[in-house]
Amino acid sequence: MLIDIPTSGKGTTPLKSDSRFNFREMRPFYRFAYNLVGLELMLHRIRVEGRQNVPHGGCLIVANHLSYLDPTTVGWAVEREIFYLGRKTLFKPPIMNWFLPICNVIPIDREGGDSGGLRKIIRMLRSGDAVLLFPEGTRSPDGNLQPAEPGAGLVALKSGVPILPVRVFGTFECLSRHQKRLRFAPIRVVIGQPYLPPLVERSQEKEAYPAIAREMMERIRALK
Repeated sequence: MLIDIPTSGKGTTPLKSDSRFNFREMRPFYRFAYNLVGLELMLHRIRVEGRQNVPHGGCLIVANHLSYLDPTTVGWAVEREIFYLGRKTLFKPPIMNWFLPICNVIPIDREGGDSGGLRKIIRMLRSGDAVLLFPEGTRSPDGNLQPAEPGAGLVALKSGVPILPVRVFGTFECLSRHQKRLRFAPIRVVIGQPYLPPLVERSQEKEAYPAIAREMMERIRALK
């Protein structure tokens, strides 16, 4: 099924809900890792709602952040190959510098304002890739939604691709930032409707970033 939504002066962006097509497009290693993650998530009795909303083509996936389990959980839930963001420090060990890139993890310098990394993400989105971003910037300390960081609005506005809100339930109980042991609590993922960032005058873009990021969290909060 194809759904058309208007874009900012570029005609329409087709959104495909045929997840089997997306699955076939995965590279072999990613598909192998995807299946392994799925086996682990079965132990959490995972439920996914709204998979038909996942678009085909460039897409900024925005989700709440509760746990280290969130990236792989969301990646499995959307059932298409996506890219993830990781702190640059994670890439320091040689084995991780080899392993993380083949898992589609993009290094980002969170401390120094990585403009080069942001430009790369925006180029990837414009070229048709899907990227997962956590607008809160870090894991929630208490399981509640946190305020969004303006950088999420920057990426959305500069890329101009559909934004896909996703809400994760249960991963905080499985492995919060305060836990050392994994618990096999139930996990539920709700995928909302994609939407487009607003049209903003170039001179007003910087002022619009916080509002665009706040809207992401509002749409995530609305998913029940």
